[in-house]
Amino acid sequence: MKSPVPIETQEEANERMLRSLEQALKWFQGDASEVKVHRFVVEVPDIPEIRAKLNLTQEGLAAKIGVPVATLRNWEQGRRYPTGPARVLLNVLAREPEVVMAAIAASETVEAAE
Repeated sequence: MKSPVPIETQEEANERMLRSLEQALKWFQGDASEVKVHRFVVEVPDIPEIRAKLNLTQEGLAAKIGVPVATLRNWEQGRRYPTGPARVLLNVLAREPEVVMAAIAASETVEAAE
């Protein structure tokens, strides 16, 4: 990975920021000549499929992963999409359900003991 360019003065930092903002504006206006755009596709997990594999209701899965049922329903119905740690957890759950469920069970046991 490329290391960041050292900034020696506040003036240089300001100039770099201004150039970046100008490039972003040009890109937004359709001119990509000065911009390198990176696009990443992050898989959205199939939550109903995950629930079916685990034999859990919406309420059951929501409780296991610590989100409100309404959030889970929004994800399933495409009104919203899981992001950040929730997306990661669901993707791992889709691939390694036994491992994740064992970790969840272990954490539930610790919480109950406290």
